[in-house]
Amino acid sequence: MAYSELQYQNQMDKLPEFIMLRGSSGFYSYAIFERLKDWPGFNLPQTRIVFRLRKDKFQYMAVADNRQRHMPLPEDRFPRRSRALIVPEAVLLVHPVEPEFKGEVDDKYQYSCENKDLYVHGWICSNPPAVGWWQITPSNEFRSGGLMKQNLTSHVGPYNLAMFLSAHYVGEEMVLKFHQGEPWKKVFGPVFIYLNTLIDNNDPLWLWEDAKQQMLTQVQSWPYNFPASEDFPKSDQRGCVSGRLQVSDSKSS
Repeated sequence: MAYSELQYQNQMDKLPEFIMLRGSSGFYSYAIFERLKDWPGFNLPQTRIVFRLRKDKFQYMAVADNRQRHMPLPEDRFPRRSRALIVPEAVLLVHPVEPEFKGEVDDKYQYSCENKDLYVHGWICSNPPAVGWWQITPSNEFRSGGLMKQNLTSHVGPYNLAMFLSAHYVGEEMVLKFHQGEPWKKVFGPVFIYLNTLIDNNDPLWLWEDAKQQMLTQVQSWPYNFPASEDFPKSDQRGCVSGRLQVSDSKSS
């Protein structure tokens, strides 16, 4: 197996990793966050990987079988083409570039999804040759909030997000609060950025179907055995726990 892993470290001791495997149509990315013992206290409200694609290419977004559509352009959110609403981030499209979007409300939170259903989402470029860009999250073990936590997905930009930690829909309880002298390290990911294109099929929506199959492959391959970092436990370094968890609550009916 041919393997390439690139690492970049900044002053915050945050290590983003990019991995490419021979024969794989895409790349993997993960980040190692480390807080040293002598650091002062601070809060970490959000962390994520964000990709912004070409707006003239990727204009069709898919989050689920029943949540996919042609999307407005980022210019449609500008003040001269939209009107701000009471809800932050939401705008009414009044003079969009494409008239079909006139009267719509655009808000990135419209496309949020619970973690239990958030394994693949992305964009399609329908211009020949049709190309798909998909962000696949193979496991929930590194995402905060549990299976019912809602996270952002993709939205007008075109943006494609891999959310790891956020206070969205929950509040301050989800913000990481570090005290003086408290060390911490965590691996977020890897997630897989999958790229596909049409060969023998003329329907661009086939790219979404193919991405779902690739998602199943990635889920079945978890935990990955190729990350070079010692901070990522390989499959032979993990165990399994089974049984029943009983919660006693005196206030339950």
